[in-house]
Amino acid sequence: MRSVFTAMVVIILMSPITSAIVIDSDEKFEDLTVELGRTILIEERTANWCPTCASIDPELEDVANSHGARVAIVGLHTSDAFENNASRERIDYQNQTNDGNYGTPTFFVDSDLTAEGYDAWSDVQKRILTQENSRTKPEKMSFTISEGEVIAEAPDYGQISIMLLEHGKIVPAGEDDNPGEKTRDRVLIAMTVIYSNGSISQYEDMSSFPQSWSIVIVHEPVNGGEPYGVVEVAYREISDLEGSMLLWIIIGSLLIGGLIVFTPSEKPRKTEEE
Repeated sequence: MRSVFTAMVVIILMSPITSAIVIDSDEKFEDLTVELGRTILIEERTANWCPTCASIDPELEDVANSHGARVAIVGLHTSDAFENNASRERIDYQNQTNDGNYGTPTFFVDSDLTAEGYDAWSDVQKRILTQENSRTKPEKMSFTISEGEVIAEAPDYGQISIMLLEHGKIVPAGEDDNPGEKTRDRVLIAMTVIYSNGSISQYEDMSSFPQSWSIVIVHEPVNGGEPYGVVEVAYREISDLEGSMLLWIIIGSLLIGGLIVFTPSEKPRKTEEE
């Protein structure tokens, strides 16, 4: 029985608590060193004026919060006030292997065109499962993140794409055709690309982080294709759902740990000598 309790504690402690590495924005951000993981990269081509995108956007935040460290979702805005050099460059990168005129929303999972339209999410989920089953362990690479800077070395092969996302980005008042909420989530606002020869390309300003942000780091082929490894670090408000999940995991761990400590082990009976 004791071994069963021990196994349950291990399972609970290993369960994903939040989406990627999440630091509560109510706390001061301290420098953090992370390594690449097996997170699945989901990129959505979207626009503020798109009614379908406006319907999906709030749901994507819930999806990102509920999928543990499984996924990192990036919003690539096109033909609206949020379009910028970073989103254009990212779309150009995708077009190396998926060249075509796609509408909004369009989802790319691990750089592969997966689905378009409101009903696309079932196809996206299938692709996530497929990628999880086939993804190999990434090469060990470390990155140090401080507010306003990401320190990374040039890779031995491929490229490192460091994407800065803004959470709750306010839609400009001048966009009268906004069919959705006043903000959009996970908007790509800047990007740095580091190549194996040490050269660096910069798209928009990475030195000024917004109030609520995520950094998504991707090791990937130069000419497009499936990433070798992905990790996300988020500095944002932790939702009530995430907070309650953490609380219950801690309570469960303490309760089961107490049972392990206070459950007496059976002692073997001594046989009486005749």
